[in-house]
Amino acid sequence: MDAAETQAEACFEANANAVASLVSVCRTTGTLLVQVSTDYVFGADRTRDFPYCEEDATGPLNAYGSSKLAGELAARGYDNHLIVRTCGLYSVGDNGPVRGRNFLDTMLSLALDRPEVSVVSDQFCTPSYVPHVARGILGLMAAAQTGTFHVTNCGGTSWHALAEELFQQAGKATRAKPIAAREYPSKVERPSYSVLNTKKLANVLTNGLPDWRQGVADYAKDTLKRIASNLFLKPSQTEVL
Repeated sequence: MDAAETQAEACFEANANAVASLVSVCRTTGTLLVQVSTDYVFGADRTRDFPYCEEDATGPLNAYGSSKLAGELAARGYDNHLIVRTCGLYSVGDNGPVRGRNFLDTMLSLALDRPEVSVVSDQFCTPSYVPHVARGILGLMAAAQTGTFHVTNCGGTSWHALAEELFQQAGKATRAKPIAAREYPSKVERPSYSVLNTKKLANVLTNGLPDWRQGVADYAKDTLKRIASNLFLKPSQTEVL
């Protein structure tokens, strides 16, 4: 995210211009174009406190969100497209939790040697477990859906509450200390609220995707399985949970 602000040209090349190239290929072959976008196409409405629907006006606050919105516009130039907006992605990696790979990995890595971690409590989104999101995308494709869909776990939460839920699910004693976004140094302006409404998805896939807490529970369980199986892990990494 921070790099997108300082390397905006490369960011737009990957997230917008590349999509335009894919549109040309898909138009020639008649192939469905699936464009994965982000909740960061929203944010300009600073008083927002309820989930965004697919039809709501966009308004990105940073280069990353602007580049993804440009990618959406490129995708819409081709009728046979499926735009999937998702949010706060995380998953289990082959090497176990690695700091910096995603938020949950970072929190578990920090919890190894810190009794307390400061986490932003005034920014709200829907953290989403990648296997759940993949299931949603495949479900939409199987149902021959096109257009724009929000595909996230259900509900919304702050980064601070997410960290608390993770520590509880992982059996960690580390405390999540709430701080304001202004106390966390960053080059990137992020939305204070970017929870996505998933009712449209639920109308296609019965009940939509699981609650965000279930995503955290599945992540913790899958991480434990990976550690227990000792696949691709160094001995020191077995102490993560």
